[in-house]
Amino acid sequence: MKKTVAAAMSAVMLALGAAAFAACENGGSDVVTLQSYNSESQIVALLQQAQNSGAEAYGVLGEPSLTNGKAEVSSISVAVDFQEEWTAITEFDGYPQASLIARGTFAQSDPAFIAAFSEALKDNASWLSQEENIDKFEQKLAAYNAADPDGYQTTLAGKTYTTETIANCNLGYQSAQEVKASVKDYVNRLSGSEPADGFFYAAPASGAQAQAEGDKTVDVYLPDGTPAFALAKVFTEGVSVAGYTVRFHIVAAGQIGTIFSSTAGTEAEADLAVMPTIGAANVYAKAGGIQLVSTHVFGNLYIASVNGTADSLEDLRGKTVYTTAATTIQLLQYLLTANGIEYTV
Repeated sequence: MKKTVAAAMSAVMLALGAAAFAACENGGSDVVTLQSYNSESQIVALLQQAQNSGAEAYGVLGEPSLTNGKAEVSSISVAVDFQEEWTAITEFDGYPQASLIARGTFAQSDPAFIAAFSEALKDNASWLSQEENIDKFEQKLAAYNAADPDGYQTTLAGKTYTTETIANCNLGYQSAQEVKASVKDYVNRLSGSEPADGFFYAAPASGAQAQAEGDKTVDVYLPDGTPAFALAKVFTEGVSVAGYTVRFHIVAAGQIGTIFSSTAGTEAEADLAVMPTIGAANVYAKAGGIQLVSTHVFGNLYIASVNGTADSLEDLRGKTVYTTAATTIQLLQYLLTANGIEYTV
């Protein structure tokens, strides 16, 4: 894997702001205009309008929104694959988008559960690549909503997922120690600082400790979106660990960033949660108290095109791209800047 000089990283990060400022100043035809929206459904609607009017349009969509968008907008094609662009720059195979995070005290007190749960997650990607298991996952999501847990209805239910959808989610499994270099590189490129080694969970040298005495409940939280696919197998089939009962909770994607906070408003504190990796790194940098156990989603973002002529970042010069905020726009800004392309927001 490519070793990146820290100074070069810093220079690129500084260039992010410089590029945006220069773009505003120049207003030239080579500048990419980024328009931010609250949801991917708004972007799909804009692409549909473009299809109906014959106009050219581009929008950033993640899976499964890309697949579902194609059902509504038949002319959608993929102009840019974020994962390929990231690999070309960093030589890491995709970026560590979403990870399994543990409350620090739970990780230290229950390594036996962490070990067993991690083992159950290792073949999640291959399990979910099979159509019959996708069907089982869809049925479990519907049953989850029917039970109305926590009073929240997941938007993942009632949708059809294909093997192509799953493949485009780039699911996988890397333990904290395996993914450490990639995570540090990723977070540094987007935020300008690396997470400390304490952020990465390491199993005790003595191995898994004794099982829990009695029946201990473990609360696992999933955001309402693609990262939930990272735990599809154990969510669907359950996971049996002696001495433990596992409860799954799906919450609004915007809530997952506060799920380990005492002010999160949840009925029970999270022991484990799937979170955007950079969001978890930010939480750790501010207050500590959590650890990354493993990473499961290695990039699911694409620039979708309708009536477009662009099939690369370079071709987007002078065009408008619809995008959502947070990490999505950060990634796009980074990729544009790394390729010497000016943008304005």
